[in-house]
Amino acid sequence: MTKKITPDPPIVSKTLSTADRSIYLRKLSDNPSNGPESVPINPPRLLDTLAFTCAKPVIPEAPYKPTLFAIQPGINAQDALSYVSNLLETAELNGDEISLHTNPVERALFWGMLHSVEVARAVVDALLEGAAPSNQLSSRSGQPVD
Repeated sequence: MTKKITPDPPIVSKTLSTADRSIYLRKLSDNPSNGPESVPINPPRLLDTLAFTCAKPVIPEAPYKPTLFAIQPGINAQDALSYVSNLLETAELNGDEISLHTNPVERALFWGMLHSVEVARAVVDALLEGAAPSNQLSSRSGQPVD
């Protein structure tokens, strides 16, 4: 009979949701010792710690021409990120249509770019969902559900 030298790893069910897994992994990485875990009382929301937007023109092709579009000052981070999510969703939808009409070489390059847009949108949506647990976000539009 042989003796087992290493202990069994913690049991992680394959049926855990992504949120449960992330909580489990966060606890493991945040709490390397076996001491009690301290939880701050009413931690600030991530989006509350960010600054508001400042006025910024959308640069035209020719810098000597006046700009037609500009970022408005005083927009909070949640509203700005929601708008970015909507822009990225539009880019995804347009990209899906455009990719059908390109040659195979261009299509491969385009799919790489489209994947970057999808990942960027996923990051923005994850920030919005993680920062505002009380406002349920719809998975399609990034807008709060009523």
